[in-house]
Amino acid sequence: MEAESTQSTERYLKTLAWLHANQKKLVIGTVVATAIVLVAAVLAWQKTAAESEANAELLKVPVATVRGASMEPTPPAPFLALARDHADTPAGEYAALLGAGALFTEGKYPEAHQRFSDFISKYPSSSLLAQAKVGLAASLEGEGKISEAAQKYQEIITTYAADPNIVSPAKLTLARLDEALKKPEQAFTYYQELARINNPYDPWAGEARERAEILIAKHPELNRPPPGAATAPSTASHPPGLNLSSSAVSNKAPASPVAKP
Repeated sequence: MEAESTQSTERYLKTLAWLHANQKKLVIGTVVATAIVLVAAVLAWQKTAAESEANAELLKVPVATVRGASMEPTPPAPFLALARDHADTPAGEYAALLGAGALFTEGKYPEAHQRFSDFISKYPSSSLLAQAKVGLAASLEGEGKISEAAQKYQEIITTYAADPNIVSPAKLTLARLDEALKKPEQAFTYYQELARINNPYDPWAGEARERAEILIAKHPELNRPPPGAATAPSTASHPPGLNLSSSAVSNKAPASPVAKP
């Protein structure tokens, strides 16, 4: 829509410039200039109207439907249709991500993979880009492509290092994938980093502590101090190798990274 507005305005500006260069009457130039303003205003109004319509359509589609004691997620079709029909609006952008997430929820990992990839290509400057990258990595894991998924999670950790809301769950998932890839030392390192989070209600830290203890039970050598390291008696309730700053754990399940506002 913005491209169309720019092109239309440029055409009128070129016409106006030509008229002035050929010394047409001032009234003609004034009329043409007025036309430029009117066209720009109409196009701007159309964009606003399109966005309003898209927002209204998105609000009509619930993320999930409560049926008795259960909650059924909305299938991908309405989100994908809205994303197609309103691709150049923020609502269409959000719908594209929700549609990809719905495909993932249904276990359609190859389709979700493609939709997340399309989102990343189409909206490279989106504020939702991190969620799309996480969705892509999760889809790769769902497809059984563990090494590729681990690589994507590592890229996410590097790219969004300053955002704990993205990095913490990515580290926890990457640690789990490292376990699957027979890399217990690397997995343990991520669990340690998360376990040191000084927040007793952080769900990622709590799960990291639990998984670290399970991993130590399988690989006791991980909890040994490095050669030459000073040792001191510890009264901590957790293995000393974890170096925990808090032992409180929240049982609250983390929210999905793809959520409707």
